[in-house]
Amino acid sequence: MGQYGNQPDFGTIVTTGDKVGSDPFPPSAIYVGKSLAAGGVTIEVLPAGQEDKVAITGIQDGTFLPIVVTQLINVSNILADNVLFYR
Repeated sequence: MGQYGNQPDFGTIVTTGDKVGSDPFPPSAIYVGKSLAAGGVTIEVLPAGQEDKVAITGIQDGTFLPIVVTQLINVSNILADNVLFYR
């Protein structure tokens, strides 16, 4: 078994979504932390390799999303720093 940093199936770099609407970033997967209220979180993102943004709704606390994105456009019902991007 190799070292943690050599495992391709684990994220080794994590950043927060505190720069909503900022410039694109390296392709990253998404983790959604604690929402502000019941009903789930809504985020709007730009998927990697796409030109059209996508809104994902009803995301529950503590969810890893099976999507790779390059930009966080908007968030609803969550503080932006509770959205994590990992690669």
